Amino acid sequence: MTDDSPPRSAKWLWYDLHEFNIVNAWMQARKSIVLDRVPEKAVLNVTADTSYRLFVNGKHVNRGPARGFQRSWPYDSVDIAPFLKKGNNVIAALVHSLGVGTFSYHPEGNAGFLLWGNAGGTDLTTDRSWKVRAAPGFLSTMTRVSLELNFQEIFDGRLDDGSWLEEGYDDTAWKTPMVRSAGCMPWPRFEKRGIPLLKEEVVLPQKILSTSKGPCTTDYRSHANVVRTYLQDERKWAKGRPRLELREGWAAVQFAPTGKDGYGASCIDFGKEVVGSLEMDIDGAEGMELVDTLVCEAADKATPIFQPITEGSRPAFGNRLNLGQGRTRHEQFDHWGFRYLVLVVRNSNVPLAIRMRLHAVEYPLDVKATFRSSDNRLNRIYDMCVWSQRCCMLDAYIDCPWREQAQWWGDARVQGRNTFFLSADTRLFRRGIVQLGTQESDNGLTYGVTPTTSHRCILPDFSLVWILTHWDYYWQTGDLSLFKAYEERLRRLLEYFRQSTAKNGLIPYDDRYWLFLDWHPIFKEGYPAVYNLLYLWALRTASRLFKLAGKPADSRLYQRRASALERAIKTRLFKKKDHLFHGGLDWKGKPAGTSSVHSLALAVLMDLHPEHHREWVEKHLVPMVQGEYTAPIVPSPYFMYYIFEALKKTGRLPETVDCIRRWWGSMLDRGYTTTEEIWNGKPGKDSLCHAWSAHPIIHLSNILLGVWQEAPGWKRIRFAPLLNSERSVAGKRNNPIRSVEGKVAVPQGVIEVRWERRGRKTSVSLSLPKGIIATVDLPNVPKKDVRGKCSWTIDSHLTH
Repeated sequence: MTDDSPPRSAKWLWYDLHEFNIVNAWMQARKSIVLDRVPEKAVLNVTADTSYRLFVNGKHVNRGPARGFQRSWPYDSVDIAPFLKKGNNVIAALVHSLGVGTFSYHPEGNAGFLLWGNAGGTDLTTDRSWKVRAAPGFLSTMTRVSLELNFQEIFDGRLDDGSWLEEGYDDTAWKTPMVRSAGCMPWPRFEKRGIPLLKEEVVLPQKILSTSKGPCTTDYRSHANVVRTYLQDERKWAKGRPRLELREGWAAVQFAPTGKDGYGASCIDFGKEVVGSLEMDIDGAEGMELVDTLVCEAADKATPIFQPITEGSRPAFGNRLNLGQGRTRHEQFDHWGFRYLVLVVRNSNVPLAIRMRLHAVEYPLDVKATFRSSDNRLNRIYDMCVWSQRCCMLDAYIDCPWREQAQWWGDARVQGRNTFFLSADTRLFRRGIVQLGTQESDNGLTYGVTPTTSHRCILPDFSLVWILTHWDYYWQTGDLSLFKAYEERLRRLLEYFRQSTAKNGLIPYDDRYWLFLDWHPIFKEGYPAVYNLLYLWALRTASRLFKLAGKPADSRLYQRRASALERAIKTRLFKKKDHLFHGGLDWKGKPAGTSSVHSLALAVLMDLHPEHHREWVEKHLVPMVQGEYTAPIVPSPYFMYYIFEALKKTGRLPETVDCIRRWWGSMLDRGYTTTEEIWNGKPGKDSLCHAWSAHPIIHLSNILLGVWQEAPGWKRIRFAPLLNSERSVAGKRNNPIRSVEGKVAVPQGVIEVRWERRGRKTSVSLSLPKGIIATVDLPNVPKKDVRGKCSWTIDSHLTH
């Protein structure tokens, strides 16, 4: 065991054999202690397989652990001193074992809860002195909320009133736990969480959007799927009453009696996308009522949008609460992403007042960046992107908080760069790089999402992106230690591609795996051009990293492979006649597929055929962004990151800003508060909160704030804001941006920028933290290096 490991006296607890009946299983554990005094600090280290909620004297302390692998299982450290009191205290945990794989969990066939530490000298380490039982209120339903996530939660308040969390509860009938020693398999080692604990706060809904009522479907009590039951009800939604009452940290809604086998429902709007777990407090029940809770991301006027559970991720986000007689108070265990909450009361003979609140969770991102301009539409787009990024950060970069909560690495590359500009926080990015490198196929490929048991989610293109993110981490931090720790891992990965290379010098589609590249239907069979261009980028990146790491032989090796691949691309995939790339070659080696802007953008970013860059931009990239997006004709919002990077590199800055204003502005026009997964996605099927689309954070900071990174660790930048946005775009002149101000986070602190046009003068100011040099690139201002605070006044006509 490592220095991070618990003492051998610490025991993994479970209420039965640790490998028996652990699928969607629940355990309660508790220990009572007496304290002569309250210590100033009482740090406990705690973990569970799969997850836990920790309570002290009935108050929630923490949820965890972070996702990881059992070979080095993560644990959390929490200070419980603020929750302790003199005299009797109780430490308690609710533990959930998934027992099956998801897109964020890889099971090893065992369940357990482990804690070590003390409070005021009293040892709290888990052992046989603890008491445990199978949690009586939870039914082990087998209905999943989606292909990628956990199970629907069915809780019976008649069997558990929550008093077990309190001091004074009689647990004499509880079991002495089954125990296994810390360090046993499948958890031989442990690691600190490495990222902050999740931030939690109470969030209340904004209004009741609509209501409905009617008879329940015939098998509503016995049906195994809460959402399917809802879809089978006869239902018509109407705008209006009742009203939400907001008081004392709760929101309350009144439900009239539904009658026997009837239902009443309210669709409740939180006003924006939220991520959290719902708590409800319901009093006055007879004990035969049911309360179903369902969530979704969009509504069509009065009607919340749920799709039939028949395709894709099969989303079915619904839970059920069986009310006990009198009062039932319960908080859902898992946290979900949504905007609209649907409450359905079934089979009630008395009026019910339901109090509710959301325990919102997010990664505690210290957002230091800002952006404000005279164009309020751009300001709203920036804010929408920032909120999207925050919603998609938990214990990992997640693709979306609703459907999957999965750590997809193509998404994470874009999200990492968003985060760098917002806060300069690299901890989540570094942890993700490590986890991607940990789950390895036999031939060296990474999984596209991890940890997971979805073996169809091996994406060779995301393996190449993993190499690029090593460079991203180095470029952001100036630190090569992470790359050095994974040198051999990169060699194994690149060996797969070497062995895959065909006699024609290109790499082919491998039908054992999923070649994603983009949702856009670009050519993916045979020898795809975009795939080979991405491989070229990864080889060049590997060569640069090995050179910086002092491994010249490796650097030369990968540079030779890159040069050979470049020749093959130019010889076999490039059409000299019209200066474009084939979509690829078919299996017989013949040109196939049509040229795509994807390949042109990647070629620009890698300086491939620079003599044609201007032609590609003017004839293909610019006309594409000046039009209206029409999926699947244009790249997805994800790949638009690379399109914009190519446009910025070739100086097409006004066109980039204009495209963001129109295409991302359309999301605002449809009432979205976060960025969608694909253009005009289908609510209930496609995610409406996807941070791979939030990259305008980067582009607006580059173009309008003028902050361009020029050296590893941000030691040098180029300061070149676009002071004139009045150029003609798509045959129209833009409304001019007259002023911009904002901040960009960097490892050294915050870069602050402000500029404003007034009449014939434009005033510009720049403030740099200590340790950063800026090369000034302003109209009619001599290029020079500056430090600290600077300001300039420029004739506005010179900015044209």
